[in-house]
Amino acid sequence: MEPYFLWEKKGKRYFQLPPGWHVLRNLAIRCEEPTQSLDEMLEGSLTHPMGTPPLREMVKAGDRVLFLVDDLTRPTPKKQILTFLVHHLETAGIRPEQMRVLFALGTHRPLSESEVEEALGKEFMGKIPFSQHDPRSENLVPIGRLRTGAEVRIHPFVLEADFRIGIGSIVPHPFAGFGGGPKIIMPGVANYDAIREHHMTYLINPESRSGRLDDNPCFEEILQVARKANLNFLVNTVYNGREEIKAVVSGDFEKAHRHGAALTLREIEVRIDQEADVTITSAFPYDEGPQIIKPLGPAVAMTRKGGTVILLASLRSGKLPELFLKAFDRVFELSKGDPGSLVCRHVEERRALVPEVSMDFNCALGHTLLYLTRVRVILVSRDIRREEAFRLGFGHAASLEEAMERVSRDQPRAQVNIVPAAGLIIPIS
Repeated sequence: MEPYFLWEKKGKRYFQLPPGWHVLRNLAIRCEEPTQSLDEMLEGSLTHPMGTPPLREMVKAGDRVLFLVDDLTRPTPKKQILTFLVHHLETAGIRPEQMRVLFALGTHRPLSESEVEEALGKEFMGKIPFSQHDPRSENLVPIGRLRTGAEVRIHPFVLEADFRIGIGSIVPHPFAGFGGGPKIIMPGVANYDAIREHHMTYLINPESRSGRLDDNPCFEEILQVARKANLNFLVNTVYNGREEIKAVVSGDFEKAHRHGAALTLREIEVRIDQEADVTITSAFPYDEGPQIIKPLGPAVAMTRKGGTVILLASLRSGKLPELFLKAFDRVFELSKGDPGSLVCRHVEERRALVPEVSMDFNCALGHTLLYLTRVRVILVSRDIRREEAFRLGFGHAASLEEAMERVSRDQPRAQVNIVPAAGLIIPIS
């Protein structure tokens, strides 16, 4: 069997290195195997939550319960968790008509009807009403201000509910430290202007980085907003290096989230002693639009300036939206050959690079421009065409072998890092 592999949705993609290439690190991450089913994890976590009484004891019989859930850019098994929670609350005397689901989209696009059905299931959709957050709605309600003075407004359903449960996944985040936890409120159900102000403030702040919660000003401000919104309870999934759920953390949203982040960090933090000429990695598990950019952060961090990142990527939809590509066209035109200065200028002025698209996308744009000042990126994908990769600022190859052969012409003795899924690790030096 060939000695190296990258993770994909369908399993492992095996490959061999060119002769003469030397491996510095092969980060086949150790994986803590799940020992229970998801339902068993949920039952144990809800019965013995962190920092709160059991969920059944917290919710009163007449309470209106709001489930805040993330979108399809996160791997959260929403249908299974929501089905379990509804049954759990029904045994505590909460009727389905007292419950509602709100997709906490932040500035992400709305889910299509088929995607909502995928997330919730037909039976659930017929039982519990659902809505999707619109960050530009005029009906959002003020709850305070950011440190910069920007007003924070949130979805009215959050304030109208008697009990709010956040549901999500704890995964690395480029500048908030980790996803999940209080991010279900900010940016999940916040207004566009506050999200833009917040994200552009911390986009390149050295204290706001992946894997760091303590003394992270980006995360601290997210916590403050979630407290003002009175997020009552958290249910978050924790993953191993193969995106298998290894734990569920529940209870107080800060305590449970920090505990889940510590469990995650224990498995995915890796020490990098030397930067490589070439880093070979996969975008797994990210397969939605700008999300495929996220693994570039860890990959670039372990690659020397002037080196190459080879990124294997696939798309759930099978194609990149034209809006995505046009946004890259626009920022490259605006940068006039100096993308780093363009990003710094917009960060200083807290302006979105492309206001028409999500802030998540704007952050991906900004980070990509900065990555390309340091390394060359070759995208290996059958879903993304060569001309589309070029519009992203990347090279393109139809296979890993083609990408490696091209790089080896210039670097026949390259030192290499192999990372099966860079989006699921946090490199430290």
